[in-house]
Amino acid sequence: AADRKMPQRHAKNNGSSTYGVFSYHERRKCEFMRSEKARLGKDAQLPFGHCALSLQPAVDPVVTPSGHIYSREAILEHLVAKTAELKRAREAWEAERVEADRAARAEAARRDEALRDELESSAVRVGERPSKVARTDLIVAELSKTIAEPETSLTSVDKPDASFWLPELAPSAAKAPAPEPPRRPPSPLTGAPLRVKDLASIELRRAESAKATGVAHDGADVRFLCHVSNDEITTQPALFIRSTGCVVLQDVADRLGVLRSRVCPITSRKFKDK
Repeated sequence: AADRKMPQRHAKNNGSSTYGVFSYHERRKCEFMRSEKARLGKDAQLPFGHCALSLQPAVDPVVTPSGHIYSREAILEHLVAKTAELKRAREAWEAERVEADRAARAEAARRDEALRDELESSAVRVGERPSKVARTDLIVAELSKTIAEPETSLTSVDKPDASFWLPELAPSAAKAPAPEPPRRPPSPLTGAPLRVKDLASIELRRAESAKATGVAHDGADVRFLCHVSNDEITTQPALFIRSTGCVVLQDVADRLGVLRSRVCPITSRKFKDK
């Protein structure tokens, strides 16, 4: 009998269109290009070395603790504007808090005064007969209360507690107190507190040959390279060494063991993981 050829395992067909184009490890390396909902295209990603505010190649670039690159002038202008805005917001918040405290004290004083008046009008000393004027005032108060009770009861039955259609019966929500403004301006992208001393200068190496684009002076023709391999950095993960300002592609740093040795591959200087 002729030998029959057995079919190959499915694992060998992993690169075919039937079982998926990418392997598991290839998909893991491409996770930065997609989200939970959709796959992100090139237009949805900011090229490396471009300012996150001006969307142009960074001038005098700096890096925030979150790893975003900005032009120094753009990020400083943002921090100054946000600092002034937060100062005005804090002044308004403090004035509102003082006004709320004053209103609370006035309401407490009004309640104390009403309680004191009620106690004084209803209290009769033992063994002491009230004067004629006091007796007359008490009788008038009791008669007024008795006459007003039926009207109040009818009014409460006839009128609803709240009505959407009648403005005078529409319920009014209590004004919620404003939250306390933060003391430091936020980062434009992450919203985390950001200080000027948190900005670190970064040295970006530009490619000598520009990339051809359809639009002139749009900034897309500028290319930035890895300091070790001279490969173009587009959207790949990269390692920034703060003490030396060097930028190394993540896969290159993994192959060289930069994170294990804590030594800059360009300057041979020690650095700390921060």
